[in-house]
Amino acid sequence: MLTGPLRKLDLGIIPSPSGAGALVLHGEEEADCLVVFRGFSPADRTNPVALATFSGCRQSVFGYPNDEAYWGVPGAGYGFYEVLDSDWSDRLTQFNRLRFPGTRHDRESRHYFMGCHDASGQFLARDLSVEALSGRFDSALDEALRRYLRHE
Repeated sequence: MLTGPLRKLDLGIIPSPSGAGALVLHGEEEADCLVVFRGFSPADRTNPVALATFSGCRQSVFGYPNDEAYWGVPGAGYGFYEVLDSDWSDRLTQFNRLRFPGTRHDRESRHYFMGCHDASGQFLARDLSVEALSGRFDSALDEALRRYLRHE
């Protein structure tokens, strides 16, 4: 699904190259997809626990390929990218038109790629933000779950 050139996004934190331990929260009919991960801040060389929020996420794919496989894609590496000229949103629109012919094309969603060590993620969402969270990984998971449940 990584068709099209990648544009690297500088969000201040990338998934830790030694292993991010990423955990994805994306439920049925939820507006956002949250990813908790161990990060790396190139600016100050720290390793914060971080939270990526893919706002208005329509679909997500997480798991394979790992870094050894996705390094075959020009420009891919550890971090966050936008996949330019992606047809992902078009494919969803075409599929929906099989049953709902009046489905309009979604012009707001963008295709994001998250490169981690042992996995990667792709997200079709309106926006992406990343923030460092204080405390340990389990505290970050608690915070992510609190935010996730606020949308119920």
